[in-house]
Amino acid sequence: MSSAPCSTSARSCASARRVVAGVTSAPDFAWAGAASEAPLDAATANALAHGLQVLADPTRLRILSHVAANPDRPTTVTELVSALGCAQSTASHHLRILVDGGYLTYERSGTWGLYRLEATKLQATSASIRPR
Repeated sequence: MSSAPCSTSARSCASARRVVAGVTSAPDFAWAGAASEAPLDAATANALAHGLQVLADPTRLRILSHVAANPDRPTTVTELVSALGCAQSTASHHLRILVDGGYLTYERSGTWGLYRLEATKLQATSASIRPR
């Protein structure tokens, strides 16, 4: 999986590590649901892990951010290539993963492929791991 033209800097990665370290080490961190809720079962853990793997790429996060910034209209590959400065094939690769993961929807309109954010999927993933 190539993300060369869309890669992030070492500074961005270091910043992300600090954020993650701060969240996971916070004393008020808890899984979604009540404190008395049972730990994740295997199927739920596998589904959550798959969703997080889909999100665990800087290019895909940038794509989601761009699509979410334009909620009133769909986004095309051409727009993303221009906004991200990456190859069309790279954008298409990451879009396919996001669609397959349920984070974006895809529809065809003539020769255009149109992408929209599937906000409920993103909210469900976020709610599963949010700190309290």
